[in-house]
Amino acid sequence: MSICALAFVSTGSILHAQQIPLDQNVQNRLSELLIDADSAVFTGFRSQNWLELDQLNIIHKSTLQDSVFGLGSALKGDLLHTNMVRAAGKNSVFTLDPYLDAGLGKSNEKGGVLENFSAGVNMQAAFHKKLSLNLGIITNLNEYPAYLDSIILAKYNRLNTASGRYIIPGENSAKLVKGNRFAYTNFNFNITYTPNKYLLIAGGYGKNFIGDGYRSLLLSDNANNYPYVRLQARLWKLTYNVLYNHYTNNFWYEVDGKPQPKYSTIHYLGFNTKKLQVGLFDEVTWLAKDTNFHRGFDVQYLNPIIFMRPVEFTLGSPDNAMVGFNAKYKIYKKGFVYGQAALDDIYLKKSLDAHSQFYGNKYAFQLGIWNKDIFNVQGLSHRFEWNSVRPYVYGHGVGDNISLNYTHFYQSLTTPLAANYNEVISLFNYASKRWYGSLENLYAVRGENRGVSYNNGEDLWGGEEGIPEYGTKTGQGIKTKYSYNQLIAGYIINPANRLGVQASIAYRSRKSSIVSQSELYFSFGIKTSLYNLYHDF
Repeated sequence: MSICALAFVSTGSILHAQQIPLDQNVQNRLSELLIDADSAVFTGFRSQNWLELDQLNIIHKSTLQDSVFGLGSALKGDLLHTNMVRAAGKNSVFTLDPYLDAGLGKSNEKGGVLENFSAGVNMQAAFHKKLSLNLGIITNLNEYPAYLDSIILAKYNRLNTASGRYIIPGENSAKLVKGNRFAYTNFNFNITYTPNKYLLIAGGYGKNFIGDGYRSLLLSDNANNYPYVRLQARLWKLTYNVLYNHYTNNFWYEVDGKPQPKYSTIHYLGFNTKKLQVGLFDEVTWLAKDTNFHRGFDVQYLNPIIFMRPVEFTLGSPDNAMVGFNAKYKIYKKGFVYGQAALDDIYLKKSLDAHSQFYGNKYAFQLGIWNKDIFNVQGLSHRFEWNSVRPYVYGHGVGDNISLNYTHFYQSLTTPLAANYNEVISLFNYASKRWYGSLENLYAVRGENRGVSYNNGEDLWGGEEGIPEYGTKTGQGIKTKYSYNQLIAGYIINPANRLGVQASIAYRSRKSSIVSQSELYFSFGIKTSLYNLYHDF
């Protein structure tokens, strides 16, 4: 019996299950597999379980790094190829892997060596190709570059939390410990049941992503984990997802000494052919509890029918609703174009009558193009993307209603820059055998508060009290230019659990008429690549 793999394997047993990691490199490889399959599979909902795709029998894994997809039979029983602990039978499989992210870094804006250490476990199981379980627990003790420290500290000072907790971008709240290091724990869980290729029932504690871009203007993995229930139905060329999410307004609004809870229902209907995909999106958020009432989960929002905004009006509720659109078109066998639109509120008549943009016209757009094997280099892909978000999008109301904004854990549920910006992103990804790399170049122009007493439009917690009704435009306020450039190179030690070594160098700047920041940061270490952390802002 091998010390690195405990196995009870029935000959020929192949069980595919696993929550597909949202890590950009994994998702990029999945895009390559799906475009090669040349099949009508809806890709606009990215938080998938491998059971969903395996039952369609269209994807053919061909590279070593494809081992991350599913819990199939291991090629070799050693730490370079399979899970650390593995037990499998004819109709079941269980795996247990370490999660390790340990490295050293150096910044020109901070003295000394920056240390980060994250350790945990990732457990997976599958039964009869129908039921899948995932559980991950990670404890972190990290130091960050100066610009991230300033962002974390700014939120802490604004929230003024008596608990002494700091919100880490994209993650949990942390305690500041000796050596200016942040200590916190992350937890994620998923259970998925697929009785057949037409139906799926899932639930857990984690993140979801809607769209085909690097960013999502509808729902992304930018915020901390949250509880959710997901239902999916497939029929003909239609794929219909319903999400019930539970968010919290940590540290800002508390009720009875606890974070204020709020719920969200999302409907997402996709139509697809081999070339064209179209997704229709709607979402409504409501407060579960306030100082004056305890509403809980409103059962009327269990309604699984898309476009329930009329229902909201019928109820006469103050709840916050949004609709959206997602599209993707395969322009040739190695590339596609894609886009999104998010419509929070639209008052076209007011703008036309006043010949000026009304602040309540809250919308966001995305356009992008993705190509694989560019320059005839196998394994090299490129993405170019533009995102534009108007002021006040994803925010809401005045007074207590501000907490109905599209946030969770005081973090945007869409993009790191939140609102009032234009952004372009160029992203190269490369993978060959165990090697991988990426080059990201980002440039954004964001309007930021110019010292006025009212919300300038980029602050989702600023509310709408006292703002000018007309004349709003994207980038209003002090034009602040963001630049982020990062080069990553890595080597996968074990493709089954994504454990590898990685080096990166990043340059980040933020400049305007009143601020000038720049930082060069280098890091090297051991890394398990399963999740995205959006530090490119």
